[in-house]
Amino acid sequence: MSAPRHDYYQTAEHVVLSVYLRHQPKDDVSVRVEGQELCVSAPALSDAFTLSLWAPVWPEVDVAVVPSKIEVTLRKRESGVMWPMLVADGTRAAAPAPASTPSTAPRPASKWDSLDYTDADDAPPSGSGDAELNAFFQKLYADADPDTRRAMVKSFQESGGTALSTNWADVKDKTMSVRAPQGLEARRYEQ
Repeated sequence: MSAPRHDYYQTAEHVVLSVYLRHQPKDDVSVRVEGQELCVSAPALSDAFTLSLWAPVWPEVDVAVVPSKIEVTLRKRESGVMWPMLVADGTRAAAPAPASTPSTAPRPASKWDSLDYTDADDAPPSGSGDAELNAFFQKLYADADPDTRRAMVKSFQESGGTALSTNWADVKDKTMSVRAPQGLEARRYEQ
């Protein structure tokens, strides 16, 4: 039998190998690691599936057997080093290049903080637009009389949120239609 279908992904600390074998009994799956050699045995395999890994890993492994695959989580001995491939091909450099360190040179000071806002129009906004708008509508609704509240609820609900009226005399006897913004088409929501 040829090697089973498999793939992997990695993080800075781990390599996770998925071996796609369906419906394997948990108790009959074994995984062994020695240095860079990984060996997976399962009933569906006539011979053990063996890989020579790109770099050494710790011998402790986490194995999860689910109906569609066997997932093996390996912890890298050299954390922070990303492997270019899962299997060693003999071209690996003797030592990985050290990770670059951030520069200690001082960064130039930003001149944005020294701006003087003389006009109120140029000043940065005091809060988020949605929060201010919601606060405005909450205050409008809270300070309104019962007829105004009824008009607001009826117009907003019937128009699908596209209209808001505060005049109960205008909306009490008519149905509010949905008015989509210019250039858009209104559609009914269907589940």
